[in-house]
Amino acid sequence: MTSLPYPINGTITAVDLSTPSTKVVLRNDRTGETTSTTSNASGQYLLDAGNFTSGYMTSDRVTIVIGYGDEEGEGSILLSSDTHTIDITLTTIADSTDTTYCTIQDVLDELGDKTTDDISYERVRKIILRSEAEIDEVSGTKFSSTTVTDEIHDYNQYTSWASPEGLNFPRRPGFGSNNRGDSIGPASANDSIRTDKYPLISVTSLYKNVGADYQADNWNELDEQTGSGGDFVKDLTTGVIMFVAGGPNYGRRQLKVTYVYGYSSVPKTVERLCILLSIRDVLNSKRNSDTQKSMTSLSVMVGVKQVEVELV
Repeated sequence: MTSLPYPINGTITAVDLSTPSTKVVLRNDRTGETTSTTSNASGQYLLDAGNFTSGYMTSDRVTIVIGYGDEEGEGSILLSSDTHTIDITLTTIADSTDTTYCTIQDVLDELGDKTTDDISYERVRKIILRSEAEIDEVSGTKFSSTTVTDEIHDYNQYTSWASPEGLNFPRRPGFGSNNRGDSIGPASANDSIRTDKYPLISVTSLYKNVGADYQADNWNELDEQTGSGGDFVKDLTTGVIMFVAGGPNYGRRQLKVTYVYGYSSVPKTVERLCILLSIRDVLNSKRNSDTQKSMTSLSVMVGVKQVEVELV
């Protein structure tokens, strides 16, 4: 290990030609240690690998990392190459279209008006995506508009049930059955099924299989009840589809449905939750990084024996 001076300089070229001074980080890829400086108004910087706390080895690879607004760039060299200049051309990061529940700027603002000079755009984006996945997993749904195409359903006593409208109450003098005249058959028949995902926004198409068990699928499209006739009605909240006419037979692969589920717009409570979960991960990452910097050894179990590993 050595702490001899190893100056590294370069010039930053940005898409935004009016780029002011920006933070430039030099990272030792082997140890993870960093040292930083600020470029001047012309985009020029100067750093020294000799400023790493643990020094460096001539076999180390070091990387210059720069983030400014929605632009970023990096470049690496091996110290053994005796190269001292790393010029960086920043590239614009396209505004993320895959973060849905909150924006990158929402998280930065909530952290106390932080910018991408403090934490990179891409890093915040990845944290938001993990937060969204956590919300989806716990809730069992999505809070954005999501399409499911050709979802196949068996239709049997385990996947279907009789709706309240399909129940057969005993007849009394002067009273008829409470079944609708356009019901699919006997009152004891199951007439309802639920999509795998809900709440529903819309049902794009619904088909029943009219092919016999030994035949290829033969899909016959059903119409949604609109008041003047139709085969089914839906409950958006529960994802339940109830057949009022032309329902499927019992059997495997009896229904094929394409639908849109989730929410047309992200609820404000979900937006807030996503921001807070993302901030949690940012702060945990920062805390873990600070803790690791002060660690000099790590205890690990090898079989039944605990071994102390020195960190260099």
